[in-house]
Amino acid sequence: MLFSLDWLRSLCVLEADAERVSAALTARGLTVDSLSASEGDHVLDVDVPANRPDCLGHLGVARELAAAFGTALASRPAALEGEGDGVTASVRIEIDAPDLCARYTARLVREVRLGPSPDWVVKRLEACGLRSINNVVDASNLVMLELGNPIHFFDLERLGGAMIRVRRAVSGETLTTLDGVEHKLDTDMLVIADEQRPIALAGVMGGADTEIGISTLDVLVEAAWFLPASVRATSRRLALKTDASHRFERGMDPDGVVAAQEMAVRLLVELADGTPAIGTIDAYPEPALPAKLVLNQTQLPRLLGYDPGPDETVESLRRLELQPERIDPERIEITVPSWRVDLEREADLVEEVARHLGYDRIPTHTEGLPTMIASAAGDVLETRTREILSALGFHEAFGYAMIAEDEDLAFVDPGTRQAIELSNPIAETLARLRRSILPGLLRAADLNLRRGVRDVRLFEIGHVFIPLEEGEFPDESARVGLIWTGAGKARHWSRAADDVDLQDVMGLIEHLLQALRPSTGFERAAAELDAFQPGQSACWTSPTGDRAAWAGALHPTLQDDFGQAAFLAEIDLDVLGRASLEVPRYRPLPKLTEVSRDLSLVLEPGTDYATISATLNSVPAPVGVRFEVIDRYQGPPLAPGQSSLTVRAILTPGEQTLREEEIDGFRRALIGALKEQLKIEIRG
Repeated sequence: MLFSLDWLRSLCVLEADAERVSAALTARGLTVDSLSASEGDHVLDVDVPANRPDCLGHLGVARELAAAFGTALASRPAALEGEGDGVTASVRIEIDAPDLCARYTARLVREVRLGPSPDWVVKRLEACGLRSINNVVDASNLVMLELGNPIHFFDLERLGGAMIRVRRAVSGETLTTLDGVEHKLDTDMLVIADEQRPIALAGVMGGADTEIGISTLDVLVEAAWFLPASVRATSRRLALKTDASHRFERGMDPDGVVAAQEMAVRLLVELADGTPAIGTIDAYPEPALPAKLVLNQTQLPRLLGYDPGPDETVESLRRLELQPERIDPERIEITVPSWRVDLEREADLVEEVARHLGYDRIPTHTEGLPTMIASAAGDVLETRTREILSALGFHEAFGYAMIAEDEDLAFVDPGTRQAIELSNPIAETLARLRRSILPGLLRAADLNLRRGVRDVRLFEIGHVFIPLEEGEFPDESARVGLIWTGAGKARHWSRAADDVDLQDVMGLIEHLLQALRPSTGFERAAAELDAFQPGQSACWTSPTGDRAAWAGALHPTLQDDFGQAAFLAEIDLDVLGRASLEVPRYRPLPKLTEVSRDLSLVLEPGTDYATISATLNSVPAPVGVRFEVIDRYQGPPLAPGQSSLTVRAILTPGEQTLREEEIDGFRRALIGALKEQLKIEIRG
């Protein structure tokens, strides 16, 4: 968000130069991404955290600077007295949905004159990235940019019945907003209505029917507090994101609506020669009482690693306008300002002290703590996975744990609970906690393809959040996700480049499983996820029946933007962590030549090699043995659908040469097991 340094200087005593101001804000958690000069002013691009809606206006940032430099805020101008008939003679206010609108205020300014704004207004708006419209519209934007509280102006003459009713929309109602778009409303949406129809989406955008125009004389000023969740839901459902909704959905200051009213009226008088009517309508059914929190001094060294002392602690809280009062030698009671919606518990107060004194004072090493902490089993799995995939040519991606609503729907099992919704998302596309890593990797691969990179191998290690029963914390299992599209091998001029296929991905997953848990036998079957193409997927389960990994070709309906096949896989590291891990044992290198015998098996359609391998490995061997598939054949004289698979048994003698009888005996045992358990015939 853009802030004008000149504007900030008008709100607090500030002698520091632009660089010091930028450094001070960054040190206090309001990171300044850029600082630029603009027509004698400096513009700061500040990254305002989602939980600090009080800093979405210049006054909030000025408070932070006043605390940082030990100066005072400038006093606010006195409210203007009205004249003539009072506002109550011209309009009445009714709140039918007090659960969604806790406070609604209105004032009336008569005989305004629309026209261009003076240069100082244009300059301030342009410094903050807005263009000047006219003096009345600009007045509302100035209020929002200075105080952070959005307001709205109605043309009084266009109100039906000279009334304002704050209510839920009636199903099927429509409203054409200021951008000229007609929206169909439902009963979950809060609207501002007159006696006849809705005239604004509460906290989102006004309606075209009551828009300020060239013929406007009397302006009704709205300043209100709307429930953040209601504004967020309406904005998201209608895909209508505005500067007002951005602020309301993060939580506005309920006491700040009065200051917003006063500033709006003052600007309409100053910029548009308006005349304020007497009085203010303030519908506030249940005024909120100031919240109190208690800070125990002993919590500071426990959470910060150092003790700032009682004097510094109290002074820090005083600078932050928290009105500290010492209850006893150990405890301090503070009053939470109405604009600090982020302060909810004692730990928040500890963070405020640390933020004010400087995060650089927190020690990097605390006496008594061990210098090394043993890695957990999950950390070892993650590290080993990272090493293997990197060695295989995959690049590690780092994505958000937040995704858009239903973005991961095709990547989770049917019946999985809906993804957890964030109360204060930083963006509409990051409003839910992911249940799968794959959607983020899909976006990353798409970005690479759009930049002309056709061969993409990416993996990400992170957590997913699977909702459990109502009121329970989610299951935060560790996962590895990967996407592979383009060439199956590194391109080289000496050979043709074949694209990756399902066999490549399945081989990769089985290599990973074998490397991470060599003593665990995983069973493979088809995966059943909507994201995978039917017949082009696989799933691996552990001996306990837990799903350890799944992979498949991206469904054609999801790869329209790709233009080429893509394969995805996900591995549950928590399942692998629970699987038994056999400690590797040393075996000396064989001194004798290996001995091999081939078995040509006649397989019926649908026979799975994993079952064959398990059967072969179940037969006791005289020495170490491994099995390799060396050939597969279909055609005469085999029946249609049958195939011949040649498996080589490789025996590795230790200290003693194998006798022919032992070798033939083992071969006969293998054949017997295959015939008895799997009804497989042997050729030749």
